[in-house]
Amino acid sequence: MRLWDVRAGLQALQTLGRLAEQTKAALARRIQGEPLPENAQATLHHALDHLSEVREGFILSLRTSAVPSFAELRALVERVMMDWSAWEAMGFRFMPAFQLARPGDQVFFFHHAYIAMGILPRLPDYAVTFPHQRHPTYADIPVPGTPGEVLDRIEEMEHVVWVAENADLESAPADSVRRTYAFFEASAWLVATELSRWMGRRGWPGLRPEG
Repeated sequence: MRLWDVRAGLQALQTLGRLAEQTKAALARRIQGEPLPENAQATLHHALDHLSEVREGFILSLRTSAVPSFAELRALVERVMMDWSAWEAMGFRFMPAFQLARPGDQVFFFHHAYIAMGILPRLPDYAVTFPHQRHPTYADIPVPGTPGEVLDRIEEMEHVVWVAENADLESAPADSVRRTYAFFEASAWLVATELSRWMGRRGWPGLRPEG
């Protein structure tokens, strides 16, 4: 997707919103102890792939000026950089024709995820549907304040989605499960809100309405 291609961007956003809504539904089933149909299993797999792209977008977007301390910068570098010598020791070699791939949608996906993390505590009551929650609010969930905290949240969500797809969800911390569910809820709400504004204002004929 090219950043200046507005129509492609809106279509990508529409697809992202559908994935977020379906992931939220799959997580709700797992939280309530219900078995997952095959299509829901596939949804969680796609969600994990998406979070991997979000992580890549975070790495591509990171600027040293945004990191508050040298200690955090060093920790981030250690977490995201790869020790190529270990790969070489296993026999892997770069071929002469090796070329770096140009970034695709990763930065777009990360920026959307970052906004979703930011609005999550301020979701309106009607948009909060976490199962078994007495009061419909996510106001207690903090917004990540530093790059290290953002990466922590991304990795936490990757872990929860992986557990939901492959193991017993009770093995994941309850707070982590709630934050992950809330993220996909906020992501879906954000897409629905913004798409309705754009489609109402612009009336793009090439976009299919959600539903």
